[in-house]
Amino acid sequence: MYLSRAKKIQGQKSYVTYTFINGLGYSFMAETIIYLMALHFGAGNMALGYISSAVYLTGIAIFFVPRFFPGVRIVGLFFAAWMIRGLVCLAYGMAPYVSRYLAVPLVIAVYTLYCLLRNTAYPLNPVIQGIVTRPSERGHFAARVLFVLYASMTLSRFVSFAVLSLPSLDEMEGILLLIGLGVILNTAASFAIRRVPVEERVQKQNLAESLRTFARYIRRPQDLVFILLYCGGMSLLVLFNFTVPFLRKTAQVPSNLIFIFTMVNFLGVMISSRLIRPFLDRFGSRPILILVNLVTAGLSLLWFRGGDGAPLWAFFALGFLSMFFLGMVRLLLDRLVINRIPENDRIGFTSTISIVFSLFSLVIGLAGGFLADLRTPFPLPHEYSLTFALMGFMALVNFFLTLLLREGGSVSTNQFLSLVMSPRSLRTIHNLDLLKRVDSDTRRETILIELESDSSHLATQEIRRRLRQATLRDKEMIIRSLFSHPRPELEDDLIEEARDGDSWWRQSAIFALGAYPTEKSRAVLRKISREKYPYLVSVAAKSMARIGDFSCYERIVELLQREGLDVRTSINLVIALSLIEKDGTYWETIFRLIPQRNSHRYAQSLMIIGCRRQDYRPPIEDFFLDLNLSEKGGFEGLMEEMADLTWEEGEFETLLKDLEERNYYALWNWCRSRCRKFTLLEPHEPLRESIVAFRKRSLSPSLALAGLYLTMQLERINESGSAPKKHNPE
Repeated sequence: MYLSRAKKIQGQKSYVTYTFINGLGYSFMAETIIYLMALHFGAGNMALGYISSAVYLTGIAIFFVPRFFPGVRIVGLFFAAWMIRGLVCLAYGMAPYVSRYLAVPLVIAVYTLYCLLRNTAYPLNPVIQGIVTRPSERGHFAARVLFVLYASMTLSRFVSFAVLSLPSLDEMEGILLLIGLGVILNTAASFAIRRVPVEERVQKQNLAESLRTFARYIRRPQDLVFILLYCGGMSLLVLFNFTVPFLRKTAQVPSNLIFIFTMVNFLGVMISSRLIRPFLDRFGSRPILILVNLVTAGLSLLWFRGGDGAPLWAFFALGFLSMFFLGMVRLLLDRLVINRIPENDRIGFTSTISIVFSLFSLVIGLAGGFLADLRTPFPLPHEYSLTFALMGFMALVNFFLTLLLREGGSVSTNQFLSLVMSPRSLRTIHNLDLLKRVDSDTRRETILIELESDSSHLATQEIRRRLRQATLRDKEMIIRSLFSHPRPELEDDLIEEARDGDSWWRQSAIFALGAYPTEKSRAVLRKISREKYPYLVSVAAKSMARIGDFSCYERIVELLQREGLDVRTSINLVIALSLIEKDGTYWETIFRLIPQRNSHRYAQSLMIIGCRRQDYRPPIEDFFLDLNLSEKGGFEGLMEEMADLTWEEGEFETLLKDLEERNYYALWNWCRSRCRKFTLLEPHEPLRESIVAFRKRSLSPSLALAGLYLTMQLERINESGSAPKKHNPE
């Protein structure tokens, strides 16, 4: 019943291979090719209606599978049924050698037996798909399978067109040649399905038990609504099959072009399956089904009015649009079936659906043929108008049934429309779909970065899902994005991560809480600030300061007095202190800490923190960058900025000489002497006092540049008599 992830992947690959080969073989042995053979021998509309529904009608065969094949592996049942149905199709070769009167019954009998063998196993396809996929990917996989199926059927239609266009073959010879090719491909498909690693077996059940199971599902209101909806939706395909005799008999389209028509139709299914794939598992089937059924009803009206005067391209375009939406109907219904299959009664549930639909399809198929033959007292656009009117009526019935359907996890129709009508939401959906499929780390990170700034509900849902992943991949980036782009809906998720003392991402979550100024976040951060590990305390203190909670101030001061604090802890604490001490007294701490380490990177980091808090312009980090690239270049850029200060005669030249001689002690003495000449108000006065009080014999280029830069800023403030605009906390 359950497969490992590796076996699921193997099963999906094998199933897709089977789908492709089976789609090729099926197209050469069923549907259009059988229509054309029956029409060749003069079949009437009732016979065509039966052929249209036979593939579904014979679904009743699944009802007897538990009785006659107990304990047989599902894939083994597929293998045997596919092998035998291929042999059965060889009997079509007798049709040209019997009387025209017997040819149509022969075709119908062989096709019925073919469909019976097919439906012994085919209704179990959703069971296999459900086993080889996880619930969160079933819609995506169903879309992939449908795309591959119709791609293979499109290819087979092209081959059929080419064969029937050969001048050396008459129509019947071409049809029989295609059926022979289908038998070969059908045999290959039977071997392909055996490679799917599904051990599920048919559970034994007598006829009475099968009837009780059938009755149980029919009595449940929601199951009944779903079964009727499935039957109604699939019946649209039964009725749409009448487009083949319509084009052949009414529009006089040649047999070879009929295959081009079906190719165009299949192209519509392939495109719709690709377009709808990102929406399936995210929004559910229900809202899309509501809209698609309404559109299908409108398209049915166009088929109702179609007549001899319409150009051929118009029928092809209408066929493309019709199958574009009918393909959606099939895909949405398949997804609903896969998701609704009960784990403990897979075959019973699918059997119930097949039985009901087999009877339903017979009625619909015969009704379509009957309406085509019906002679009315009023004129109709063409012979099949009432048949297509029935298709429109069924689409409206499906619309109302969908309104009654309950589907867990689906959004409302209004929500779905508001999302698909928004270009930004469509962009988000596209990114989320790409995120599932890309293998490149760089591409995935690019998409995640785009999602970080996306404030939509969809992006928030995806970020929440990734927050709850156990993997290390991407999670650090996701959590930190919640600081730069806060999402209040995810605050509880961050709090849960921050509380977990054994979480790898705990410090990132504590950091991110610095963007959530709520009492819940404050309470968690206060508790963390009382823990014993200094680094975590420093991260919590920084976040508390950012959201205006200064209750950790004494703990910050106490920790900054300790010996041997690691660099990250001390820098975090300085950031927190700079946010709390709005009067600028944090400069005293910065100038006290800098001499404790010889690293120019450490000194630059502390200076940048202090300068950012006062929003000094141009930023000091620009000059530090030039300095780190070239010592001379860093000072040259700063001296150009300082040229507009008030200088005494020869003072600027002396300063340049000290720079050339790298006499950084003299440079600092100049800074102290300049700062003694004025006083300032808070928050700038503590910086001025710190510069004046700082004495260090050996100065690094970084500290000398910082002294010149800070003195320049204070001089400008003194001359202007105004303080720069406050900078928001980083």
